This record gives sequence, C-alpha cells and structure tokens, in this order.
Amino acid sequence: MPRPSRWSDVVEAAAQVFQQKGFAASSLEDIAAEVGMRKGSLYHYINSKEDLLFAVVSEPATRILDSLQKIAALDLPPSEKLRQAAITHAAVLDETFVYASVYLREIAGNQRFAEWASKDREYRRVLTSIVEDGVERGDFSAVIHAGTATLAFIGALNWMTHWYRPGGPLPAAVIADQICTTFLNGMIVRGGRPASSNEPARPKKKAAR
Repeated sequence: MPRPSRWSDVVEAAAQVFQQKGFAASSLEDIAAEVGMRKGSLYHYINSKEDLLFAVVSEPATRILDSLQKIAALDLPPSEKLRQAAITHAAVLDETFVYASVYLREIAGNQRFAEWASKDREYRRVLTSIVEDGVERGDFSAVIHAGTATLAFIGALNWMTHWYRPGGPLPAAVIADQICTTFLNGMIVRGGRPASSNEPARPKKKAAR
C-alpha cells in the first residue's frame, strides 16, 4: 500500500521556515526538520527550493488577482469596487497569513521571477483602471495620479502583514474597510458620495442666524 502524500505538510513547513528565516537563509535541511523527515525525502516532491517557494506563494497571489478581476467586472461605482478589493485582499491575508507574508517578502515587487512579476503588474493595472474610472466619472478628484494612488492603496493593505495577526481584536474585514475609508476620504470629490459605504451621509449643520 503506498504511503499517503505529505505534500501539504511539506508546503506548510516551507512557509513557516521561509517566514521565519527568509528564503535565501532557509535550507532544505531546515524544511525537512520542520516537517519531520529526511532531506532526501523532500526530493520525492520537489526538484529545488524554488519549487517550494512557488508552492507557498501560489494560493494567495492567485486568489487576490482572481478576486480583483471579478470585482473590476461588476457594475459598481469605483469607490465600492475599491472597498470590495480591500476587504477581499485583507481576507486572503487573514486566511493564508504565513503564505501571504512569504509572497509579499520574497516575490511581490522584486522582479525576481517573470511569471510573478507579470501577476504583480496585472494586479496594479486592474486597480489603477478602477481609480482612473473614478477620476473620469468625476467621483475622484481630478488631481489624483492613479498610479501613485494605487501603489499607496496596495502598500497600506500589504503592510498589514507587519502588524496584523489573525484572531486579533479587529477582524481583517473591519481593518480593510477602515483603510479604504481613509484612502477614499483623500480622493472623493467633496459633495459627492459618502466615502464609507457603511455609514449614511451626515446632514449638514445649518448656519446660525
């Protein structure tokens, strides 16, 4: 009877080691020790350490990009698309925290591997197009530089991996909603839609006579 595959255990162990030590400083011996097997046994599953890195980062990177593409295709105002993108982004960070942390440290923005650099560019492109749509519709200020705003938006969400911990006092969705509200408050044209989709617009106070 063949032995059951331990592939998921190997990937989880690799994610833990890469997060703790960094990819460059991690060895296959470290990963084998983490999962409780001999180094040679890893070669039943992989050809190189890079294979493990790709296995670790594939899920969060693919989920975030696929979700954003679906959101971008919805018939929603740009501000709501950004809010849903933020909440989805944070949900993936929450659900795959260690894996996503490795992706953001080792892959995102560093141009190390062409395939992943292409995914990064596509994610930025789709988000930028949402911001540009908001500017063209008059929802967002005309002085907004869409590319810069997009990078700031992504950076605020990705930085969660430095301080957020799953199971903390504030759920990831609440944090993402607050990040998005802060972001939109700097872009939305005054007198336009309320920045928060969860709070009704407050009536303006009448000037004292």
